[in-house]
Order: sequence, then structure tokens, then C-alpha cells
Amino acid sequence: MFAKPEAPAKPGQIESILGKGLQVKGTIYSKGTLRIDGTCEGTIESEADVIVGESALLNCDIKAKNVTVGGTVTGNITVSGRLEILQTGRVKGDVHVGTIVISEGGLFQGNCTMESNSKEPETKLYQKPQNAPATPKVEPPKK
Repeated sequence: MFAKPEAPAKPGQIESILGKGLQVKGTIYSKGTLRIDGTCEGTIESEADVIVGESALLNCDIKAKNVTVGGTVTGNITVSGRLEILQTGRVKGDVHVGTIVISEGGLFQGNCTMESNSKEPETKLYQKPQNAPATPKVEPPKK
């Protein structure tokens, strides 16, 4: 009756952490940014970002706004924004992303589908106007 409504998590603020010693099997759902440093098997879904720490070993599918991988992920990743694979990161699976960044030393094995979320019009190849001559006229220089 007198409960305060939940304040949304601030961008860049980690809301939940699964530490090194934690092993999880099943589905993890988070409204805020989630950092994982332990072991996970199953599915991870976040309305915000997922950060996979260097010590993390994940055998699961991930759906989130953005994902940063510093550890090992075996499974498919779907992000509406950016997937970043750091120098220590390993991703083995298919990814569906808005953008992808792979640092030197990072590993990606799988298929990548990239889609833009922007509303920009598609770039079209130049087309000659219908009434333009087939080839331009070149006249010799006048003496």
C-alpha cells in the first residue's frame, strides 16, 4: 500500500553480480545490468546489459541490450545493440547483433547476423536520369 515504486537502474550501473564461486543452472532474468564471473548453464535474459567477466564459463544463450565478453561463452547471443568481445573473450555460437567489436586476441567462432536499428534510409546506387545522354559529349579544344 505504501511501497515506493522501483527506480530504474542507472545506465552503466551493475545491478546484479554472480561471483566466481557461483554455479547456476537454469534461466536468469534481470531488469538491470548483470555481471557474471562464475559458471552458468541455461539461458540469460536482461533488459539491460550483460558483462561476462574473464573468469566466467557460460554454456548458455544470452539475450540482452548489450553484451561484453571477457570470459568464455558457448551458445547463441542476441543483442539489440553492441556485442563486444574483449582480448580475453571467447564466443562459440551464432550471434545476432546491431554492432560487433572484436578486440585483437578475442575469438569468435560461429555465424554473425548484423542488423541496424536506425531509421536511416537505405543508400541507393546512383542511377542516370532517364533523359540524360548515354555518354557525355567531348569536344576537342578550340585553337
